[in-house]
Amino acid sequence: MEKRPHRPAEQGFLRRILSRFQTAPRLGANTDASEAHRTTLDSDKVHCANPGAVIGAMDLNGAWMESRLRGNERIWAGFREIELRMLTAETLHAVIGVLSRDLPVFFPGVHAVSVAWLDPDYELSHLLEQEGGAAPSNTFVALRAPAPGLIPPDGPLLGAADPVRQQKYFPHAIHRLQSMAITPLVLRGERVGSLNQGSADPRHFAPDAATDLLEHLAAVAAICIDNAVNRARLRRDGLTDVLTQVANRRFFDRRLREEVSQWLRRGGDLSCLLVDLDRFKQINDQHGHQAGDLVLQEVARTLSKGLRTSDVLARYGGEEFVLLLPAAGSERAAEIAERLRAAVAALDLTPAQGTSLRVSASFGLASLAGSQRATLEDPGLWLLRQADQALYAAKARGRNCVVAADRSGHGATLSPAVDPLTSREL
Repeated sequence: MEKRPHRPAEQGFLRRILSRFQTAPRLGANTDASEAHRTTLDSDKVHCANPGAVIGAMDLNGAWMESRLRGNERIWAGFREIELRMLTAETLHAVIGVLSRDLPVFFPGVHAVSVAWLDPDYELSHLLEQEGGAAPSNTFVALRAPAPGLIPPDGPLLGAADPVRQQKYFPHAIHRLQSMAITPLVLRGERVGSLNQGSADPRHFAPDAATDLLEHLAAVAAICIDNAVNRARLRRDGLTDVLTQVANRRFFDRRLREEVSQWLRRGGDLSCLLVDLDRFKQINDQHGHQAGDLVLQEVARTLSKGLRTSDVLARYGGEEFVLLLPAAGSERAAEIAERLRAAVAALDLTPAQGTSLRVSASFGLASLAGSQRATLEDPGLWLLRQADQALYAAKARGRNCVVAADRSGHGATLSPAVDPLTSREL
């Protein structure tokens, strides 16, 4: 593949578009070779050996130009429609979807599309997951580092398919690609990725083709992706605890309303766990707030392991976490709580060199059963109050244990209180 230099504007906008997207025989390419049918056009006069041939050639040339102009209008309309769809897309998934889905529809010569983006911290990959699904592996390519040569240094690269780039950018291509166009995505003067198109036609992305529209499309795509990422960040930051990177209370309250509404309609079980770190103030006082932050982060990571996609983990405030377990009855929720309690107690943290820190947590559990739908005025509030009372009971019984609230509001200890330092029952 080789880079196509940008053509100067004086060569004509229509000519650049035509040379990029269509090929057609020039006048005289398929005509008789005799002197009577050869025609030479100068800028201000016509020399010909046969006047009739000139008239026929002019008619053919006019029809050919009209056909080319109509084709060009369709091309420009396709690009304009793709840009409008990207500009109105609300999510990162939607922007990438417009490119991967619509480019081959409007331009049948394009058989594969992908977007590569520098994503060393997996931020875009995580944002795509949070939007409702894993990053599309056949469309979005996360670049962990700016590998030399993968992103063109200046402008688009057009030409024969490069095996290295094909494996990197089109690993799941259905067609055997013969030509490709790699166009840099630039934001604020920095190359952040590339818009990649592949074709089974070896002539589709010819090295001598003009690149104006490709560069314009890439510029719009970079802006739209950046805007979508910023919107996703706002949504994430508004519903995510900054320190622990789990959901915040605002998100939990919204999900609680949704799950209770579904429980009222369908019945079943719905359980809630309130988790409070034991003697967390002593950790801050003795080891400092940085150690306290580390404890909160590691406990959040531990609590999130093994949860189902329907489960909700949130930081409820301070050193307190809350879990919502849809379709989990009291027995199943108690098993989950005990597993999480043991995992937290097994943590061995080193907030500073030569310092070992052990932590534990108390769990309060409450459950809604389908039979209660007709008896509770505010099931969500009742569930939280019951879990809170069970948590206080767990604290009163020695900490580092799980207590489940029974239907009367009293608690029953499900696991013995254990000292995390000595592993002895309290």
